[in-house]
Amino acid sequence: MPDSDFPQKIQVLVVDSDPDSRDLLAALFNGYEARTIMAASASECLEKIQESPPDLLVCELALPDEDGYSLMGKVKAFEAAQGIRIPAITLTVYASDEDRSLALAAGFSRHLSKPLDIDEFLEAVTYALAQP
Repeated sequence: MPDSDFPQKIQVLVVDSDPDSRDLLAALFNGYEARTIMAASASECLEKIQESPPDLLVCELALPDEDGYSLMGKVKAFEAAQGIRIPAITLTVYASDEDRSLALAAGFSRHLSKPLDIDEFLEAVTYALAQP
């Protein structure tokens, strides 16, 4: 049963080259009546954002065509050009303290390491969406 504090009916863009990871996150978000859009690469992510900016971006840093740090720079440029905000968190195999620092500096609200801890992830989503 969905948590009543969790935002309902949001649009989430999940970016991960691993189909199992994308499917897991889609199933989780669907349980909260979120619309999940999936991308397997940075270039596909940028196309999806231009078509319909999401309410939340969940991104793996290890992507096949470019890393998530670089992708986040492009997302930030899109935000500035459009005058919008796209909250973003990373759920990634890049788990070092340096990776965390780089992710936060790139503009991600939170850096979470795989494997997924559902409670930590849901708290991070709620936090990211609540930021101004």
